[in-house]
Amino acid sequence: MRVVELTNRAIKGAKYEWSNFTAARATWQQLARDQDETAPYLYKEPVRVVWDGVTILEGTIRKCSLDQSGDAWRWNIEACDILQPLEAALCFNPGGTLRGGVSAYAEVSGGSGADAPRKIKIAGTVRWALEDARKYGLIPSGVGIEVTVSPSAWMWDTALGCDMYAGVLRKMLAGRPGMVCWVDYSGSSPVIRVADGAGLPVVTLDRAQDCLSAISLSPRPDLVPPAVGVVLTAGRQACRSQVWPRGASLRQEGCVTTQVALSSTSTEDDAPVGSESPVWDFTKPIVEVRGVKLPSGTDSNARKWWFSKVSQLSSVSGLQLGTIKKSVVAGVDGTDMSNYSTAESAQAYEHVSGQLSEACKTIKWCYVELKQYLYTDTRPPRGCEMLFPHTKQVDGKTRWYNWLRWQGRTINKSRMRYRVSKSGDSGGDDGSNPPSSGGGSPPSSTTDWPDYSSILREYYEITRAMPWEGRVNSLRALSPANLVGRRLAITGARRDYLEMATSVQGVTVDLAGKSTSLNTGVPAHLSLQDMVDRVQQLASGQETLDQDQQQDNPMLTLQYDDEAYKSPDAPTLGPSGEIVWTEAPDKPPVYDLQVELDWSDDNTEVTGYRMRRGKLMLQGVYIGQTPGDDTSGWFTKEGFTGGEIWLDVKFNGKGKLTGTSIMYEQGTVNPLILTDELADESEEFSYSFHIATVQDKEVYQHMLGTIQIPLNHGTFYPYGPAI
Repeated sequence: MRVVELTNRAIKGAKYEWSNFTAARATWQQLARDQDETAPYLYKEPVRVVWDGVTILEGTIRKCSLDQSGDAWRWNIEACDILQPLEAALCFNPGGTLRGGVSAYAEVSGGSGADAPRKIKIAGTVRWALEDARKYGLIPSGVGIEVTVSPSAWMWDTALGCDMYAGVLRKMLAGRPGMVCWVDYSGSSPVIRVADGAGLPVVTLDRAQDCLSAISLSPRPDLVPPAVGVVLTAGRQACRSQVWPRGASLRQEGCVTTQVALSSTSTEDDAPVGSESPVWDFTKPIVEVRGVKLPSGTDSNARKWWFSKVSQLSSVSGLQLGTIKKSVVAGVDGTDMSNYSTAESAQAYEHVSGQLSEACKTIKWCYVELKQYLYTDTRPPRGCEMLFPHTKQVDGKTRWYNWLRWQGRTINKSRMRYRVSKSGDSGGDDGSNPPSSGGGSPPSSTTDWPDYSSILREYYEITRAMPWEGRVNSLRALSPANLVGRRLAITGARRDYLEMATSVQGVTVDLAGKSTSLNTGVPAHLSLQDMVDRVQQLASGQETLDQDQQQDNPMLTLQYDDEAYKSPDAPTLGPSGEIVWTEAPDKPPVYDLQVELDWSDDNTEVTGYRMRRGKLMLQGVYIGQTPGDDTSGWFTKEGFTGGEIWLDVKFNGKGKLTGTSIMYEQGTVNPLILTDELADESEEFSYSFHIATVQDKEVYQHMLGTIQIPLNHGTFYPYGPAI
């Protein structure tokens, strides 16, 4: 095993960190000779870290990475003590499974034959967890294990759910927050020690001699409960309570209580029976489901609904809503659920909040698509052009239009509440609560109650010591060996600091920065709220003990349900809906003489066409334009659904352009003739150009761009009809 001395060596940035019930860690830096140097340590290489000749950590290397800073290279090294493997190794209970209780044994206290929830001894369970880890090689065989927690200390058995060994130990800490766990290196071999804080030796720091720069300590009387008690329940009813000190009221602020349900009477073979395998059924939560009326026309409510989906629509001047179509979307997830329906009533409201459960048959759902035709005769403002990608001519005006598509989940209720239970009871259409549920019946008058007085007294007595919580900072790098596993007292300051003797919960020493920081009071793993929550749920649902902080709603009360293990799956079908945007096609450039079709509102029938105005050129000179509107630059024709489109061009005998017209069949062709004699002005020359053909609602374009007028002689241009 390699020995690393952090002081008086060519080591930079040495730092030590320890926290209660957590592996200690030491980090430091070493200069590298070059960038290709072999790593000075291997992963999981055993090391012993020494501070001024005193061992402060024995464990393995967990990180050895090379970093560059300017032209220098340095190794960043991290070592963790022998508790580190417990953070990443699964703990199996004595029965060899990952679920169930930590202990395979139960202690029953109370009246004759009365079941009590399982109790486990904290000291024995901690020792079992550490010995079990050593049995599988997670803790070296030569390491000692010493647990000096009070033998009478107990807690309710806690359930495993793929917990690591370190997690199990911290669950024990939740049941007895005063415990401290650390590794003692003062002997010939390391010893893992777990002890009550009240029995730890005291380390005294002097404010001046130890350069204490900041002291922030305060007593925590809120962690000393005025009374502790047990409330015995049957179903939803609290039947009896026991309290210590006797006669105290559990209605005082800060009381710690636990709730214990009576045993099951189920006789089914597969149903858990009695407190040895309890089934706890928390009051089933109530879920409120809301919906918004889907649009069905062109009224203000429909406009408001579409504006909520596409906010830019509100800025479009002259926006009009037209036809709306609705259809059921097939192939979505969940259509095999019993509450799925394609009935028209299940398509009435958009599902906007609340999860749906198959257990509630009253609320039906469907998945639909809405197609809304909308248009405006005013050019859309900047930023809204893609909302209206199509245009057509209506009554000589340009109309911008589109079909908006929305797909989403719909329901048959605007507001309803239901209980997430096997029956899925629902309230009224006004959003009222569903009827109450819950199992259990009041016990008979002959019930033999368990007596919890002794264990309540034990718990009350161990909570009499008031912890001091806070932080102490020093401008000296104090040796961790004198701080870990100690209680803290301070001289040269307040008299209360000398008498408090509160447990040290965390130590951070920065050798490079010459500073030390101590944390005292409540363990870092448990805030005040964490500790109170866990203590108040000592006998609550064992399968959910480690998930209590992940609940959306607090668990209100306990119930016993013989068939709770058959409870339905949690509702997971939530609101779903979105505008379906189709990818905008690449819009080709518009050329002269290009023909485009106009369509009906539903884009199914051709209602006419438009042709872009083109120019005529003769011998390199523009001589005129094709027919069309001077403002828009288009020639429009309504009522045209198919056929040929021709352009007729006419000249007089002197070659002057006399007119152009759009025809729907080929006209007369008589090209201009080059002559050296004065032409007869009354003679007429004509051309007929085949521009396009509309067939089967498609445009077949034959000519685009500027038309160069061909001549009969002295030119390379052909003349006559297009072929």
